[in-house]
Amino acid sequence: MKNSSIQKLADMIDGTEADIFVLFVSREKMFTREKKPYFRVKFRDETREITFPIWENTPHFLSCQTEWTPGKHYKIRAIHRMTNYGAQLDILRIREVVPKDVHDGFSPTLGMALSPFPPEETYEEILSLAAENISDSGLRAIIEYIFEKYHEALLSASAAQGKHHATVGGLLEHTRNVLRTSLWLAERYEKILPDMQPPLNKSVVAAGAILHDIGKLRELTSSGAGFTYTAEGTMLGHIVMGRDYVREAVQYLAEKGVSVDSEMQLRLEHVILSHQNLPEWGSPKTMMTPEALLVHYSDDIDAKFYIMYTALMEVTESEEFTNSKNPLRLTVFRGLKNENSQEKD
Repeated sequence: MKNSSIQKLADMIDGTEADIFVLFVSREKMFTREKKPYFRVKFRDETREITFPIWENTPHFLSCQTEWTPGKHYKIRAIHRMTNYGAQLDILRIREVVPKDVHDGFSPTLGMALSPFPPEETYEEILSLAAENISDSGLRAIIEYIFEKYHEALLSASAAQGKHHATVGGLLEHTRNVLRTSLWLAERYEKILPDMQPPLNKSVVAAGAILHDIGKLRELTSSGAGFTYTAEGTMLGHIVMGRDYVREAVQYLAEKGVSVDSEMQLRLEHVILSHQNLPEWGSPKTMMTPEALLVHYSDDIDAKFYIMYTALMEVTESEEFTNSKNPLRLTVFRGLKNENSQEKD
């Protein structure tokens, strides 16, 4: 039974004491005018973020310095207080979360950015599109094996450290978008250029779109406060590791008596290895097939469109332009100011 004493940060009232599950976001050492040290700490749950001081003469100063770890989740008992400096928490007790806390409503994704699309639904949609559009049985078997084996990891994986779709479920959201766009383009060009030889292979397009970023499962890891690169991700990168997922699947399927056409495997691996196209972007090979071309541009536009979307959403409606502090380093036009809406003296 869920513990009814657990509250959310946004629900706490001044002067009340409650138990709360929070993500410890950051700790910054500061000094007062009298040169006395204190820590400015930041905690967050899914409803609110709160920043407040831990003073040197309080019981938790030493444990904050030596034991509390940014990026980890904690259960705290605290009194909510409104001060001249805003809301603060008077911490009475604090400990790291334990497995049994899930029964009281704790989630490992607490305080982390979430995809607006439920990951399980996106996962199922990708598999449904794969079943509809991948006619090659070997490629379809590769997708099914990888998605079944890494089901839980896929639900929580991010598509990037911070540039685009850097959320829990972001990898599936991005993959679904790239898959939809790639399939639309493939169907379009099949109609426009029906005489192309060899014909455009929609199975390879779909499988490549689904697996182009699968190496992100090993390239990135959740640090609680966000996503960071693993040692393997830093030294090898998701592109090479993505091909490893395919080869692992092919080996497993062979042991089960399921064969994968060697050319289909080659074309799929090439889509993964070339999907960022340029060496300076991390690709060991440039695009050499029409299927790789479609996946590359579908991937590129989804990432860049998301970055532009984020830039537009982070400025107020009164601004005509965004700043250029985004991964594209572009100033984005929002629209002319409506002078008629401004109050006149």
